[in-house]
Amino acid sequence: MDQPREVTPRERVVAAYKGQHADRVPAYPIAGSFAGCLDGLSIEEYCTNPKKAVKAMINYYERYQPDIMIAFNDLAKEAEAVGCHVKYSDYVVPSIDQHVLQDDKGKLARLEVPDPFRQGRLPAFLEQCEALSAQKFPSALGAVLVGPWTIAMLMRNPELMCLDTLEDPEFVHDLMRFATEFARRMGDAVLTTKIGLSYSDPTASCSLVGPDTYREFIKPYHKELVDYFKAKKVGTTVHICGTTHQIHEDLVDVGFVAITIDLDQQSDPKLYVDQLDRLITLGNQKNVVAIGNVDVTIFERATKAQIEAEVRRCIDTAGTRSRFVLSTSCELPPRANPDCVKWFMEAAREYGRWDRILGG
Repeated sequence: MDQPREVTPRERVVAAYKGQHADRVPAYPIAGSFAGCLDGLSIEEYCTNPKKAVKAMINYYERYQPDIMIAFNDLAKEAEAVGCHVKYSDYVVPSIDQHVLQDDKGKLARLEVPDPFRQGRLPAFLEQCEALSAQKFPSALGAVLVGPWTIAMLMRNPELMCLDTLEDPEFVHDLMRFATEFARRMGDAVLTTKIGLSYSDPTASCSLVGPDTYREFIKPYHKELVDYFKAKKVGTTVHICGTTHQIHEDLVDVGFVAITIDLDQQSDPKLYVDQLDRLITLGNQKNVVAIGNVDVTIFERATKAQIEAEVRRCIDTAGTRSRFVLSTSCELPPRANPDCVKWFMEAAREYGRWDRILGG
């Protein structure tokens, strides 16, 4: 009797995107600098040396075999290319410590949208994308770029930008037009490497700006970006940190093909919402994939049982519904325990089997 053919990671992901069931729920952790640290690199080395970064990502892939592989170094590279200054550390992801528009927002009129093939670390990131694409992994492959709101916030300074939405909304729209054009050019450049598009816009979170601000200052530009790539027959994924359930319908309305979410970060536990259940319910009605949301904050010191419990929580929340990809709630900490990542993938492979879920 013939053995059934093994399902490839890419087929597993395609089935989820079509609302079908392959052999199990697809799974991947969001890995950036973690892959570099795993390979003995400093975070700065990983984010600035594309050849070492590619080697680290290949080693990471071989070690964990995720169903989706991402080209991802950090979320500061776009703002850096416009003139911001990046601060590196040994333990946390790179951040911006000098904002190009902090002291003079009038400077925006004199700035030019960077060329992804020529400025800052952007060419190095494209080199990384190209090298990973050339590996022809059996998994799905995407690149993580920075969304327009986060580019804008890092250029201006997040606190000042929040004040600007009240005091100078016209400036905010001007800055968003600049940042959206930049995000579009980055997407176009990445598409030349034959990798899929995912935009991380963490600061668009309702933990930070609220749903009304999203609808007025962010949604129109998200839609412009998504429509631009949709016209090229390219689907776009978005990741936003923190509390997002208030804008899930907006994100679906924008046209994102997949939405990756964090945990609901309410200060009052009585206000807590199961964001994953809400998003999967909405996504299955609207043909949008929900991705999430195993608590990534525990990955430095969790026990095997704690990781398994988080994986089970997410898979049990999804139940028999498809259009779901299991992932971490945000990027793995650079110094995550490698065993926690292994336990995450092992639990996903065992507990996420469709024969167990559908037969259960």
